[in-house]
Amino acid sequence: MNKKLSLTFLAAAMMLVACHQQEPRQGSFQPLPIHKVQGRSCFEITANDTIPIVDGIHLDVENQFDIAWPDLDGFEPQVRRELIRMAFNDSTSATLQEAARRFLARTWVEDDDLFSNSLSAKHRKIDSVEIYPYNYATVHGEVRQDGNLLHFTVNDEFNVAYAAHGIYGYRSLIVDRSTGRIVRLSDLMDTTDIGLLLIRALEEVPSNRANGNTITSLDGQYQSRLPMPDGFIIDSTRSTLTAFYDLYSVQSYAFGMFFVDMSLPWLATNATLTPYGKTIFATKETL
Repeated sequence: MNKKLSLTFLAAAMMLVACHQQEPRQGSFQPLPIHKVQGRSCFEITANDTIPIVDGIHLDVENQFDIAWPDLDGFEPQVRRELIRMAFNDSTSATLQEAARRFLARTWVEDDDLFSNSLSAKHRKIDSVEIYPYNYATVHGEVRQDGNLLHFTVNDEFNVAYAAHGIYGYRSLIVDRSTGRIVRLSDLMDTTDIGLLLIRALEEVPSNRANGNTITSLDGQYQSRLPMPDGFIIDSTRSTLTAFYDLYSVQSYAFGMFFVDMSLPWLATNATLTPYGKTIFATKETL
């Protein structure tokens, strides 16, 4: 690994256009300007005693992120907070930049017996990782603009030197520019029996079986009824809603994350869409 140390924030102050139409059409929103925030830190921390597996007192840490989003200043405070938490699992920072700085300083060490204070462990900056295995975390975020909807997604990966394996994750958040609010699954449809509905979708929507997401891979307690999903996404044509579950949520790590597709024709027939949901999926004329 031979990378130059960089800790860079490329941020531009951008004005967001405020739209206050009562019922804006899907195509009436101009795309927001996107800017990229990037950063990387690489450093060494020192333990009080020999670290298992590493077999030494030094541990290297590398953190990096790459997020391409619109400027968040024009969003409602609640939306900003959720987007910051979504990006860096940080519920206390006031800005994305503050959360990014904290992320880059994280050691990912929680063992007080080895590190007297893991949050303020002594850092020695290095150009690249010198000791293996090492702690690392990466975050990649982007947004897809679809008329009045902004689809934010974050992919991350995390590993500590003494863990059996790394952890990866996927998070999503949809913001409706016409209302300024986050779109919840319950805003789109009746979620009272969502667990049963998703089981039916696994059996009846062909893409689930084609993608390898079947009931047989689920933990036994979830094979008849799934819990509320960890998140959901809507495809670029608004013809498929996909619910997803994080690692370990409903199946073993070896199977990875779990996704359940619900195509629009199937959803319109088997679920109760809200008036707002019908507007989002443009199904008012067909129901």
